[in-house]
Amino acid sequence: MDNSETLSQITQALSATLDPRISNEVRQNALQYLEQIKTDYNAPQYGFSLADDFSQPTAVRYYGLQLLEYAVKYRWGKYDTKQADQLRYWIKCLAGSIRVQDELYIRNKIAQLWVEVAKRCWGDEWMDMDSLLVTLWEKAFEEKGFVNKVFVLYVLETLSEDICNREDTSAGLRLEVLGAALNEIMIPNGLYEEHMSTRGTSAEVRAGKEGWLVRMTTYFATLVKEIHIGSRDANFQDLNLVAIRALNALKPTFAWISLKALQEIRCIDCLFVPFLTSDRSLQSAAVEAMYSLLSRPYSAHFHDNWLALVHEALLPERIDMISNAFRDTSSSVLDGRDEVAYTLQKKMSEHLSVLADAVALHPQLTQDLDMPAFFTLLAGVLSSKSLIVSIPVLHSWTKLLAVQDTAVIDFISQVLATLLEICSARLLNYEALPEDSDDPMVQFLYDDFDTMPERHAFLGNYRRYCITVIETISRQRPLEALEHVLERTKQMLAEGPYSAARGYDRTSHVKTSLQHLEFEAQYTVVSSVLKGLVRWETDVSTLPEDSNLQSRAEQDRARASQLLQQWCSSVFDNPIDDPEVAGHVVVLISTMLRNNDYAADFVLYMIEKLLGMRIPDDTALDIYSEAVKGFETQRVMELQRLGAVYANDLLAVYPSIEAQITGLTEAHASDPRIVWAYRSLLFIIQHRATTVSADVRQERLQATMQPVVAAWQDPALQASFASFESFCKTMGLDQLPDFYQQHRFAVVQGWGAQHLDEAGQATQADIKNRGDLLPLRSTKALLAASTEKMPEGSEEHEIACAIWAPTLPVILPTLLQMIRNAQAYNNASNWSHLPDELQYVVRRTLQDRFWQSGISNETKDEFYARVSGSKTSYEGFASTVRGTLRNVREQAYHILYLMTKFEEQFYGLPEFADPLAHALFDDAEYLSANHLNALVNLTTGLVQRCPPHHRARFLPPLLTRFFTTLDTKITTEWQSIIQVTVQNGGDEENLSEEMRQESVLRQLTFATVSFVAFLIDRSQPHSSRSAGKPNISELVVSDSAILEPLLLFCTHALRVRDTRSSSTICRLFTLMIPSFTADTPPAPQVRDFISTEVLKACISSLNEPYFADMQRDLASLIALIVSLYSPLTSTPSEILASLPEMSAERVAKDVKKICGAANARAQRALVLELLKRVRGVSIYEAGRIEREVGAEKKGKNGVQARFMEVEHNGLAEGREVGLEDVGGLFGDA
Repeated sequence: MDNSETLSQITQALSATLDPRISNEVRQNALQYLEQIKTDYNAPQYGFSLADDFSQPTAVRYYGLQLLEYAVKYRWGKYDTKQADQLRYWIKCLAGSIRVQDELYIRNKIAQLWVEVAKRCWGDEWMDMDSLLVTLWEKAFEEKGFVNKVFVLYVLETLSEDICNREDTSAGLRLEVLGAALNEIMIPNGLYEEHMSTRGTSAEVRAGKEGWLVRMTTYFATLVKEIHIGSRDANFQDLNLVAIRALNALKPTFAWISLKALQEIRCIDCLFVPFLTSDRSLQSAAVEAMYSLLSRPYSAHFHDNWLALVHEALLPERIDMISNAFRDTSSSVLDGRDEVAYTLQKKMSEHLSVLADAVALHPQLTQDLDMPAFFTLLAGVLSSKSLIVSIPVLHSWTKLLAVQDTAVIDFISQVLATLLEICSARLLNYEALPEDSDDPMVQFLYDDFDTMPERHAFLGNYRRYCITVIETISRQRPLEALEHVLERTKQMLAEGPYSAARGYDRTSHVKTSLQHLEFEAQYTVVSSVLKGLVRWETDVSTLPEDSNLQSRAEQDRARASQLLQQWCSSVFDNPIDDPEVAGHVVVLISTMLRNNDYAADFVLYMIEKLLGMRIPDDTALDIYSEAVKGFETQRVMELQRLGAVYANDLLAVYPSIEAQITGLTEAHASDPRIVWAYRSLLFIIQHRATTVSADVRQERLQATMQPVVAAWQDPALQASFASFESFCKTMGLDQLPDFYQQHRFAVVQGWGAQHLDEAGQATQADIKNRGDLLPLRSTKALLAASTEKMPEGSEEHEIACAIWAPTLPVILPTLLQMIRNAQAYNNASNWSHLPDELQYVVRRTLQDRFWQSGISNETKDEFYARVSGSKTSYEGFASTVRGTLRNVREQAYHILYLMTKFEEQFYGLPEFADPLAHALFDDAEYLSANHLNALVNLTTGLVQRCPPHHRARFLPPLLTRFFTTLDTKITTEWQSIIQVTVQNGGDEENLSEEMRQESVLRQLTFATVSFVAFLIDRSQPHSSRSAGKPNISELVVSDSAILEPLLLFCTHALRVRDTRSSSTICRLFTLMIPSFTADTPPAPQVRDFISTEVLKACISSLNEPYFADMQRDLASLIALIVSLYSPLTSTPSEILASLPEMSAERVAKDVKKICGAANARAQRALVLELLKRVRGVSIYEAGRIEREVGAEKKGKNGVQARFMEVEHNGLAEGREVGLEDVGGLFGDA
């Protein structure tokens, strides 16, 4: 078949794929034919013939370019010199023949082909590339218009990106040659002459004197001047687009080129030229380019050049330009929502942030500059109604306020009041305001962020920066800040609607009402000022005692203490009926009292006032009643903290305090949490008071503990948990099957709408009461009171050890049985004897209800209101059963953790590790993912606090069972989610539930991965180690019983659909792999496992589009395995050779290259090149990196991406279609 006939068939096949009238079978055959043509020997010639034929439709020409692209990308290494030269010649011809009327994507594809060829031969076989680019560049406008200029700009932009900025495989293989060549053609003449003297014997690739940096900046300046002096005629739009493309080409170059080169061409001057025009899009592009330059990491190596560039950007006339542009765009942004002007404001804010960070880093920049104007501008930008505009400069203010330079401090002092006012006002919880609010900040917020998780993450960062600013101001100006915020808070309490007399109505209590949000924000302001005050006191405590500064500090300290005392005394002048506000006030008073050394009379007076506060409950009002319970909990917690600090003073009036607390416990007898919290307060006072001898304290505390100890010694309690059957009977769960049948749970669909009768409510109350009667809460409360903020080795700690040492062996056997049985209830085999319909009811009973940000179809308040309103429904009954089991588990977990504070008494118990491991993990895999997080946290605490001399005995059983259980659970759950996703195919009805389950599983997976990091990473803080004892990471790596399940988990975690977890595991493997190069066991066995299973997992992930963002990490890990283990074992080479279309000879050749590569990027490039036919999709093909010149980047803009970290929970990213079945990669399909 001759060429013309083949070309005709290609054209017909393309037409068939685009013709909607053609049958699907014919279309598929045509597509298959077009794919086959790509591998034809003559495909490049066909491609050139089609692409160079202007008579062909654009789609046909584009397919011709695709044939050439396939030849360059996938067959270049098979061509001899003559064939490669011919291919390069064809692409040069196409570049030389581009026309104004050609579609942009045709021209861009030719430019991409040019770059792909350059990456493979420029600097070696292709030496005149720069000369050809210069020739194209210099074509007269009358002949080619702008197309040649745009073509060259695209080529230069892409070369900079692929060689210097991106992880491009082809460029990575020739990085030294390409990097040197690109630098040579870019730098200006002065620097090039210096380069010539040090270049050595390498051949010259540069054409002309200017260099592309000069050509591009000069051309850009010329275009902008034409825009400035010209009228808005037909040519204006072209001038604007080309000018922006010139900036797009410069921007990646700014990220790597020598700062000396940029200073030589005075690029800052060039980038400010657009501000002479009124073109907002051009100004945005210029500011973005300037940001890429000035945000480069500082290095002492180019200190002078860096300072010079920043200084030029800070010149008064340039600050005026930015200030004028910001002012001119403000009205159109605020009133007209002008997107172009809004984009410019966001970019200018980032630009100013970079300049402010530079000033913070190098205060000497302020010399000879108009810094008041600069700081005024920063404050003005901070006050923008758009939080996303203001956040970059807000972040910079946190750095500027920390500067110790006198000149900078003087400048900043002029705007401190403005900063405090703005940051205080912006601590309002904007998330709680309705979307239809008239507040411009809320409107911008909902416009800028599509989902609640995005808004939540962004606002979390914004609040954190505001708090930092307030704390720092308070640290520097404590009295002024304190007077201001205390007076404001006092005024709010006196005038705000927080008492019945001033308009508070408990029947309409809503936590997210504006008055609540405003006081909550003010509470945060006062808390921040108090933290700043504490830091100030720490600062002045180091001053010389006999200095004037110390004398002044003492006066200020006395004045601050007086202000706080006056405020505390005045609080009770105004009654507070709002439980939310009352809770905040209690915390503030507690904080003020604990951080200052007040007289005993005043402290006791304030504690008496706190004990006497009364907020009456009203159980008929669910939301209000919950708020009252929250207040009571907050109050007793703060009283406990005060009791620990003022124990001696409180012990002096103990009978009075005891009487008041007895009254409170009687008033709250129905809430055992509050009751035991108050009893713990009495325990804390007796324990922490140093005015009584240790023996007397110990005797009193043992008497207080005796009822709790007796409860654990009760044979009836021990028998109640000896078996699963007795556990169910004790907890009232044995009656559930009959109860479910009598109340027809199996046939009722809407459990939330079906209410319990009186008998049902009685059963519900009985189950809850049985859980409350267990000695778990009392034990946890007393343990917490014994150990909270207790320094090890102190007299109080020794007393606690003494009173608890004989009690631990009494508690632990029954406690472990409680944990085992409470977990076993989730094991379906324990109720498999029930009829199918009752097994369904039990499963449904154990399904948690929880709200999740950005996924649930209701707000958090609506969710809690629904849950609270369904307490007496069938769903409420199920919730009571779940809650009772959860309380047993989690209170027992907490008790175990608190016991670890008595290290020798706990970890030294004989034959304890195995029973503990079995109790915690035998049935743990049947718990839901959200409940396993608590178990991961407990295990982390158990390991972290284990003394070094007990590790070898205590940790192996625990860690072995942990990783075996969590690996099974997490792997099974991920497989289930993927299977359900495929089956449902994105069904909207099930999507929210799938997303919720996946999000919870992500959290569990990352928590477990983080625990591995704690074990493996030697830089992680472990507990103090004894001399001669191995640290935790050494124990883990050397003990096969721990290492085997840990490695299995890590291998499986490489494949989970959570990039955060998988990338962390990649990093951990890079830490572990070098530990197994020895010849002594277990190193050879581990090495073989990693070379087989881990290597397979990495290659399988490379085959899936989901992991496209991880190709760098995966390639690095593969390169490390190959480079370290190939000299020791043939397994890595055998695994690679088992891949499709992979010969042993090629593997051997590339493995040798990988082992001898000069750097990590070269190794990654070799790995990706070797596996390019295996990879399911490249980074670029996955659309992860935008390749179009001047195109709008996908996703969030720079400000949003920088100040918002969100876990993406959607399942869509988990779906993929690989090139072939992953199992088939290794012959396992």
